[in-house]
Amino acid sequence: MTQLNGNGSPPGFLQNFLDSVLRRGTDTETEIQGETKSSFSDDDIIAMVAQHEQDVLPLTDRMDTDFDRYRLIPHVNRDPETNDVLEGYAVYTSPAPRAFADKVISWINLSELMLRVPHIEAGGHQQEADNLKERFAIGNLKAADERLKRMLQPSLRNQLAFFVTVRGGYIGGRCLLAKNPDTGETYADITAWDPRNMHWGVGADGLEWVCYKIKKTRAQIKAEYGVDVVAKPSDSIEPADKRGSTDPELEGIDTYDFYDKNINRVITSADVLKDSAPHGSPRVPAFMVLLGSMPLLQSDMAENMIAQVGESVYAGLRDVYTKNNDIMSIMLEIVQRARRQTVITESQGGNKTLPEDPFKQGTAIATKTGEKIYTLELQELARETGAYMATVAGEIQRMSIPYSEYGETPFQLSGYAITQLRQASESVLFSRIEAISSAYEQIANLLYDQYMTGQFDAIKLSGVDSHRARFSQRITVEELGETCDYETSLVSQLPQDEAAKWAVAQMAKDGHFMSTEDILDKILGIQDAQQTTDKVKLEMAEQGLPEAVFYDMMMAAANRGEMQIAMIYLQEYQRLMAVKTGQIPPAPADGNNPGNRQQFTPSGQDPRVLPEAATGAAPSPQTSNNGTSFIAPGTPRPGAWNQP
Repeated sequence: MTQLNGNGSPPGFLQNFLDSVLRRGTDTETEIQGETKSSFSDDDIIAMVAQHEQDVLPLTDRMDTDFDRYRLIPHVNRDPETNDVLEGYAVYTSPAPRAFADKVISWINLSELMLRVPHIEAGGHQQEADNLKERFAIGNLKAADERLKRMLQPSLRNQLAFFVTVRGGYIGGRCLLAKNPDTGETYADITAWDPRNMHWGVGADGLEWVCYKIKKTRAQIKAEYGVDVVAKPSDSIEPADKRGSTDPELEGIDTYDFYDKNINRVITSADVLKDSAPHGSPRVPAFMVLLGSMPLLQSDMAENMIAQVGESVYAGLRDVYTKNNDIMSIMLEIVQRARRQTVITESQGGNKTLPEDPFKQGTAIATKTGEKIYTLELQELARETGAYMATVAGEIQRMSIPYSEYGETPFQLSGYAITQLRQASESVLFSRIEAISSAYEQIANLLYDQYMTGQFDAIKLSGVDSHRARFSQRITVEELGETCDYETSLVSQLPQDEAAKWAVAQMAKDGHFMSTEDILDKILGIQDAQQTTDKVKLEMAEQGLPEAVFYDMMMAAANRGEMQIAMIYLQEYQRLMAVKTGQIPPAPADGNNPGNRQQFTPSGQDPRVLPEAATGAAPSPQTSNNGTSFIAPGTPRPGAWNQP
């Protein structure tokens, strides 16, 4: 990722790469005694990396200065005319650069990663294969994060968020499937590299080689590679005074972790730490994404254009932050002078001094007649200082994010204001969200392509797939087969006017202007509208039929361990299903069906045990009691048999 020189010729490191190809032919690998060799010698690797360091030096210098801002390196007061350092004055260092970067990093980390393999019916393969491909990527990413945490490193998302925010330029790293030498299990080695130490060469089909150069001590090299190297002077292009210590053992030894299309090799300037070994990837096993919209440009007028490629979040704020620190330092100096003002002593000899601090409480000062002690009048800020500070604060807000994002809201914001603030924040987030999304897509494709070579055993993965379903299974190469391509997106969670969105969604639904899926997708911003619609339909199905309600209640009670309640609902469910299948007759209108337990009176009593009058039926003459009445003695009882 470098620019062409002003005359249109390739930069030095690319020219060296082309020369090496011409010397060795177009093949990038040879077979020597059954061992895979790279077309680049160790001297070529060191020379290409050194030339690349020189070509991108303006960019890496910018990365260093931006990192100093993030670290809140103390501000330096300088003379506005000579630019000399002013000693002895108060210094104020604003924490705004750190707060701004941390806010952007937190937004990125809280974003939702959507990694899907959309199924295409015309593809001729089963949808389950696409689901397995999704799970393959999701499970590997989860396992890679767990591996990074075991190594006491931040997760992949956290590292990429930091690099795109503070470093800028580009993001990249290593992405390899490897085998654990102890267990033989296949695992994903996904490591984000510091873009400042990442070097590469680009060909017609993408990356031709990539190298990660960092310094390590002899102890680190011995522990990692088992090689006892001899410390030698650094090959860095930086001068010794800028690097710090000139002792190579203290400053570290440059190690080159090199990859091309076929092999991986680790060397120093004098030793081989890891011999050339096939990495098992069909292409260079590294992902790399340029940050931002600015392409690589060339110009005969401008210099060091590489420094503007992939700007960090501090683009446009560097000089403004410096001016803000200058203003605050001057204000701090004036405020501090109020504590200890300049003291003037007048005496006959002109050599009188005060033995103690006159501003301490209870200080006694003895003077002679004619001697005077007084303080200079306090210095005041210029009348235009307030307007100037307001202008600087406005510039900072325009180039960063609104102050309201930090919670500074003196009044309630309207829906329109929230929308405007969201748009202002998205301008800062968009390029970084897009870069990380592209990086995840490259990672998923690299892992899949390496796995499909058949060089690795079946890998066991676990996680939560795009359907919010947990999985833990072993996925084989045969199960993946021909599948659709990955689609990735990273969706930021910024403040929104939720009430206004739901009102618009309700109007669209009531007016039948849009389908339910489009309303969820385009208005409410639901990432998986189809899945949400399926969940709503499932809830409606669970409440649509009595037997569905009983079944759902039974399963809920069983899942909670309430087996007696579950059995009650199971019996009722079985009875309803028996009625539907014709095993028992349905309940008649009068409710006198022994198989129907749902026919109850408003008082909750079974009508079969109530008299006819209680149910509204006419009284029966055989069982009715007409009440008491007077009958003359000797009168035969009606219906009785009279004996002679």
